[in-house]
Amino acid sequence: MTVNVKEMIYLRDNRIYFTPYLKEYDITDHIQELMELLEALKRG
Repeated sequence: MTVNVKEMIYLRDNRIYFTPYLKEYDITDHIQELMELLEALKRG
């Protein structure tokens, strides 16, 4: 099965949503946490 990721991740009301297999998940907080962890790794 092939899925286009551009159709699975989108923005709505300043939130990031992920919709695998026709279910919708708000992943904004998870993305923010990931960005903070990546920034900490970048700084060393």
